[in-house]
Amino acid sequence: MVTRRPLELRLNHQPEGTKPWAEFSQELKGQRFTDFGQVRDKIIELTEKVCGTSTNIVDNPIVLNVYSHTCPDLTLIDLPGITLIPIEGQPANIEQITRGMAERYVNDSRTIILCVVAANADMATQEGLRMARRIDPKGIRTVGVITKIDIMDRGTNAKRMIMNQEI
Repeated sequence: MVTRRPLELRLNHQPEGTKPWAEFSQELKGQRFTDFGQVRDKIIELTEKVCGTSTNIVDNPIVLNVYSHTCPDLTLIDLPGITLIPIEGQPANIEQITRGMAERYVNDSRTIILCVVAANADMATQEGLRMARRIDPKGIRTVGVITKIDIMDRGTNAKRMIMNQEI
């Protein structure tokens, strides 16, 4: 489990020749980071500060602004996956927490939904896909992302998934 609190990554295009930097909007406000290895370390530190070091998930976003001439003006939001059954270190209502987080972001009609589905799991059981289909029934703003093709069982393939013939 990597993402344990939302990360709002706000990309800001800058004029050519500007050296890239990053700033956190709430925590560490006013500090500029030019070493993106430090940014990664700070994200981990801020996650552990709020969520602890175990498996807890907390609906309290980290807001990170990145300024660079190589990026467009765009906001990306990395969310924890929808968790149905709590494991040790998670609250009993983890499904409501993770589902509520996801719904809050994807209900915005300006949001493009990247629906991540593992190729080594049954597509029909993916909660994120179910939510995307309910909120965006025509699939106008939903893009499927198939991961973990490299760890599929020998003799299976993802062709039907990739060709949009599965669901």
